[in-house]
Amino acid sequence: MKILTLIASRRSPGNSEILAKQASAGAERAGATVEIVNIAAFNIAACEGCLACVFRGKCREEDQMGMLVEKLLKADGLIVVAPIYLLSPASIIKKVMDRALMMSLYADELAEKQRGALTITVAGKSDWNPIGMEMMNQFALSYGFPVYNFMEAYAPGPGEILLQEETMLAVDLLGEGLALYLQGKTEARKPAANQCPFCYSRSVRLLGNNKIQCPFCLIEGTLDQNYQINVSQEALEHAFWTPAHRKRHLEDWIKATRGRYMQNRDAIKEKLEKYN
Repeated sequence: MKILTLIASRRSPGNSEILAKQASAGAERAGATVEIVNIAAFNIAACEGCLACVFRGKCREEDQMGMLVEKLLKADGLIVVAPIYLLSPASIIKKVMDRALMMSLYADELAEKQRGALTITVAGKSDWNPIGMEMMNQFALSYGFPVYNFMEAYAPGPGEILLQEETMLAVDLLGEGLALYLQGKTEARKPAANQCPFCYSRSVRLLGNNKIQCPFCLIEGTLDQNYQINVSQEALEHAFWTPAHRKRHLEDWIKATRGRYMQNRDAIKEKLEKYN
């Protein structure tokens, strides 16, 4: 049982690193082998949208993303911790998440494994963290890790999290719980009534009447008069981050656009001349 812990903070030692190491210690106590990596120190290029990862099976960028993907593929569990800066996680989270399209190539392989993720955000105060958990859970799901649980921690100063004994104990137990979840000995966190039952998002799109859509995993459902989200089992099975949906997205949309683009390439090239 292998767990990969990703730290997304350039501050060392900072609150994110401390929580990542504490959660990892809990996982190790429950029998997991843990590797800790700070992705903020990695050379990760921005995605160019070239789709080389899909059509060639390998990104053309020569950075450390290939090495990170190998680690993610080998891992059974994921712990990812990031500070919240401007209302959402540190930018390295989005940069790595943008490169996750290549994971569609491994949809069948990932579906066969028991995988799970623990996501942790650290902000100075709660009103500065409106969608941190939602984005971190999307990060985990984009790399094929269903969310086992999440934590939202608050400590503005470097290392101040160490003064919160309850938080340190809680994150230790969450790390242990992730390892137990991977062993089939415990269940994932139950979503609250106002959360998406697939990704735990508290954000919704209003589609009219009482219909809603989760903007993070795209499942649709209804919102009752008590603001409780109701989603059918069928809808859950078609969430964007399920292996089946990712395969359909790859085959029916991404690969299908290649033929149309090739047919239109000469016309596009001609119209582009005035923009050069």
